[in-house]
Amino acid sequence: MAVDAAGAHPDVTVLTAGAALPLTGRYAPMARDAAAGLRAWARHAGAALEVTDCGEDPRAAARGTLRLAGCGVLFGPYGSGAMRAVSGAFAGRPEVIWNHGGAAAPRTGARVVDVLAPAGRYWADLPALWAADGVPLDRVAVLAAPTGFGREVAAGAVTALAATGHRPLVTAGCSAAGAEAAVRAGAAAAVCCGRFEDDVAAVRALAGRVPAVACVAAGVEAARAALGDAVAGLVGPVQWDPARPPPVRLPADAGYPAAQALAAGLLAQAAIAAAGGTAPDAVWDAARTLRTTTFLGGFAVDAEGRQTAHRVALVRWVTASGEARRVTAVPHG
Repeated sequence: MAVDAAGAHPDVTVLTAGAALPLTGRYAPMARDAAAGLRAWARHAGAALEVTDCGEDPRAAARGTLRLAGCGVLFGPYGSGAMRAVSGAFAGRPEVIWNHGGAAAPRTGARVVDVLAPAGRYWADLPALWAADGVPLDRVAVLAAPTGFGREVAAGAVTALAATGHRPLVTAGCSAAGAEAAVRAGAAAAVCCGRFEDDVAAVRALAGRVPAVACVAAGVEAARAALGDAVAGLVGPVQWDPARPPPVRLPADAGYPAAQALAAGLLAQAAIAAAGGTAPDAVWDAARTLRTTTFLGGFAVDAEGRQTAHRVALVRWVTASGEARRVTAVPHG
């Protein structure tokens, strides 16, 4: 079963939906993009959507999502920190939360359905890519930001290396200081695992000194403006390949948060149709048995709502005709 524009379900005629998003603060650009994706879905589904601003405080995201708990479709916030707070606040509650913006969401007993591949799988295919490039895997530094998201991404990098019989040459913080530690250790490659600003600081310090660099920030278009010439050669993970167009029209400048939010809406709609309504118990059961695909990729979750079918792609920044652009290095699995 594929979920697409033809999947508008006439038996579900009226839906209410809600999301508390950080429309102000440092995550505002991504959250506004996510809101655009939710609005595109709501127009397609004929749903009444309420989006509220929770700012960048995760506790406010939890409070805002609780205030919207009576909606037929409840979406999570943008950001893993905010999603962790929401997951904690909803532990033991009946509502189903569609998680489109937090790849490092712990299991608390809340009914969270992950649309994204978990952060711990971001680098599953990186060792094979680098091995094909001739990068010595025994000289890889792993740089982790001191956040739940950073630690989970970094742990995934260590696991991916271990699967090839290697371990990191050095582990350090995802920062300029951590980059210096990687250089001193003689790293031939570095994996930066942090928030956008953490990655940018580390990559700037690594530029021209460590030949192969991968970072989470390299998965988004904003890396080009933030890093300039230093973006060339970087490898990054993407949950959505823009070469796979969505079945519902998004704004021309929409990015990955809009695509992820739209996919969450389509999946929620499919689960509600399978459940025959928005009763939380039925939707939770339907979501966990749903096996389908969207333009984002495969969808299936385990008994606790963890995504198991979607695998991130890896992109590489290349320079052609004087312009840097992202190209797919490893497609979605």
